Amino acid sequence: MSESRVSLLPIINRFYQQSLELGKSSHSPLIADGINIKTLKPVEWIYPDGHHVPMSNFASQQNLMRGFLALSMLTGNNLYLHEAQNITEYFLDNYADKASGLLQWGGHRFVNLENGDIEGPASKECVHELKHHFPFYDLLFQMQPEATENFLKGFWAAHVTDWEKLDLTRHGEYGKECPDDLFKLHQPKEVVDPKKWPELPETVGLTFVNASTDLIYAACHYYRYTGDEDALKWAKHLYRQFVAARHPETHMPVYQFSSPKQREPIPEDDRITYSWFGDRARRQFGPEFGKIALEANVLFRDCWAVVVDNPLAMLSCVQNLNDEEWLNWVIEGIVGYFSHAWDTETNEVLPMWTDGTDLTGFSFKRHGYYGDMGTTLARRPADPAYLLTLIRASRASSDSQVKELAAKMFERFGLGSLDAETLVPSSVAKDTSIASTYLLFALLELFQHSDDKRLLTLADCVAQNLIHQHYHKESGLFVEDLSQEHARLDDPIAYALLALEAAYAGVYDDIPQMISTGGYLHGDRNINGEIKVVYDRDVIYGQPHNEMAMVAR
Repeated sequence: MSESRVSLLPIINRFYQQSLELGKSSHSPLIADGINIKTLKPVEWIYPDGHHVPMSNFASQQNLMRGFLALSMLTGNNLYLHEAQNITEYFLDNYADKASGLLQWGGHRFVNLENGDIEGPASKECVHELKHHFPFYDLLFQMQPEATENFLKGFWAAHVTDWEKLDLTRHGEYGKECPDDLFKLHQPKEVVDPKKWPELPETVGLTFVNASTDLIYAACHYYRYTGDEDALKWAKHLYRQFVAARHPETHMPVYQFSSPKQREPIPEDDRITYSWFGDRARRQFGPEFGKIALEANVLFRDCWAVVVDNPLAMLSCVQNLNDEEWLNWVIEGIVGYFSHAWDTETNEVLPMWTDGTDLTGFSFKRHGYYGDMGTTLARRPADPAYLLTLIRASRASSDSQVKELAAKMFERFGLGSLDAETLVPSSVAKDTSIASTYLLFALLELFQHSDDKRLLTLADCVAQNLIHQHYHKESGLFVEDLSQEHARLDDPIAYALLALEAAYAGVYDDIPQMISTGGYLHGDRNINGEIKVVYDRDVIYGQPHNEMAMVAR
């Protein structure tokens, strides 16, 4: 460590101490999802009728749990580890559904921090949902192996409605029994036939990649813990359907591997867009674009799911499996996307169909699921998070294309130059104005790869940018920007700073891997007299949910 460098551990320690002191329930080990930086009280969900409930959604605290463990590893102070263990064990003891194994958490469930009651946002309070949460299963398994295995298995039982058709639901039901030998009861059958492209199977459920990725991630962990080869078989089978649904030439990733089956007559009002009226992309864009216009092929909405969260999670899975075929599928999708949708000259991403059609400037001809008539699609600046996808993919694979893309993006962000074959830096910028947790992790991954200490110096600069823009000194917490009143404790900024200190200490590879920005809560709230379905990220923390709608209105 440079003699002139000031350690970030005091800031990091204060954040995790404040999280515990300000967020702890008065009656249990449970902790709040966030803190109001002015009142120093836990954040609350406000129901449409106006009553307030302090929120504790354990699915929205998994980066926080990773941080507690990593901080104990780094400092030798096991207080934080013990707190994470106590919280986890209490949650598993009290909030596991005995019949299904499902946990009371996720996109539509949380616990009242003060009285311990199970809560749910109005209109969606009876369902289980995980979308790119990627829980810290190793900690859950350490505390209660049986409850963790029951959840991982029950997760699949509740969300797969037809195993032969691989029909999925993002909303699982509590209370249903889960067979002990779940994964052995069914044999995978191919659902998507690449030879029939662009035709895709029709399903009642929505095979969203964000919900499916959590299922795959869960089954891979179930295999790790139990050795159940059938669970691994199903995990790979589910991912293979997304691969089979890709465009045969561009290989760009898809958002679904099926098309919603029409079960009711299409209404005259284009603003009514429930999935039971059929494929919403076909309905809105079919007259202009023909057969490519399917929900699966939309790459101008929810791109984060297929560009960041899914590939990072799949890379995390395959690094424990030694499955070259699976790894090649992941790399193919990453290369497919960035080869077509990333403009290397302007460092922008393009709105597209998966066949590579550039939709920049296209104005919607009618209302629909993807936006109102007149909405115009636009390019957007590339996000530094993309570099983390490319760097981790390059470290995992010998593919020359993904390494070239990683080197080119490193240069386009003004970070220096990398050798396109080895990813060893030939030059590294001395500073940058970018404040991004994903960029910080990308630089740390490159440092692990090359041992070039100039990368740590640049990472220090990114860390200082994050502190300058997001650290609220009075509370010791991190906010989306300094005008916000609420700090989301699962925000990965603190963990990114901790990872930087771990890299300096030589233990970066020993701490838990960061995959996503964390969980969310989704449900009805009264917004200026109108009942709307909203995300807590938007209405509480001022952090736009990662759906990257890529539109200019």
